Amino acid sequence: MSAAAAACIASSGPALAKTLVVRSAGPSSKAYPPGKALPDSARISLQPGDSVTILAPGSKRTLRGPGTFPAGSGNASELASAASKRTRFGAMRTGDLALNPSPWNLDVTQSGTMCVGSAGSLKMWRPNSEEAGTLSISAGEGPATKVAWPAGKPTVDWPTALKIADGTEYRLALSDGTSAGSVKFAVMAAIPDDVTDAAQSLIQRGCQNQLDVLVDGIDGGE
Repeated sequence: MSAAAAACIASSGPALAKTLVVRSAGPSSKAYPPGKALPDSARISLQPGDSVTILAPGSKRTLRGPGTFPAGSGNASELASAASKRTRFGAMRTGDLALNPSPWNLDVTQSGTMCVGSAGSLKMWRPNSEEAGTLSISAGEGPATKVAWPAGKPTVDWPTALKIADGTEYRLALSDGTSAGSVKFAVMAAIPDDVTDAAQSLIQRGCQNQLDVLVDGIDGGE
């Protein structure tokens, strides 16, 4: 989370606290669908087999039924302290498998809808960057645009010659045979600094791959 967002949490007080459901499974999933916003005072009632993951400023929690749980978790100063211990949301996670370090990178090995801001450049990311490769980007019946991908570089810039507009769709293929099928862009006026606002924007636009990176990159209770 950005320093500005953390400062906002610290100064705003409980009135601005918000909790967002980002994942749900089980019998109560219809009552708590992804994207559902809850007041800080809400109680979440779960049945056996239920699992609900919620985001609040500075925290992530996964609740498992049966039981009734408070949506809020701590006061504003505690949440701001938790936020300050992390870098901007989506920080690199650890593990044997290379993982996308940011939800705002386009993972060229996955297809789906990609949310982007209206300003700024787009980074493309691949999990295997040990060898040099070439990415082909095509749309319609026209010739593909070739992007050289040097060895050892996990990210490269999206070609400036290719237009990114709301609803535009491109097919992607790496020279090693990896193909993401296609990516469709959903353009936002700006990328939110607040983690719950960002998650809600991704859910609303169907940017599931990015939501997964965002949620998995935040420390939280399981």
